[in-house]
Amino acid sequence: MVSPESFFHVALKVPDVDAAVAFYRNHLEGDLLEHEQPAEDATGAENVEHAALTVGDKRVYVFDRAPYEAAGLVDELPYGFLHFGYVVPDVEAAAADLEDHVRLVMEPTVFGDLKVAFFEGPAGERLELLESLD
Repeated sequence: MVSPESFFHVALKVPDVDAAVAFYRNHLEGDLLEHEQPAEDATGAENVEHAALTVGDKRVYVFDRAPYEAAGLVDELPYGFLHFGYVVPDVEAAAADLEDHVRLVMEPTVFGDLKVAFFEGPAGERLELLESLD
């Protein structure tokens, strides 16, 4: 059984990151933590515009496309909900515990200072398990 340390974020794919940021700031009192544009020479997972906000006591990430989508690790995803993110102490161990019970969408992979893995829950919802490597 996997015991997440915390619920960390929800991630959304949106057609207009600026419009999503404005909505969450203006209508839900979201606090903008970061808003990054990809560098001109960015490729793969780095070629993504994203913003992070705190809404209430949780983070909301909005992307023009998911980093794992931009890296070619999954097929193109529709706009809307991308995944829930849960912090675990060991992504490899958590993935091993879950592999016989849910469908693995993406093997444990390192993105910057995180190791992440993605699964589908029983209704097809995507779950991200993330471990800080720093």
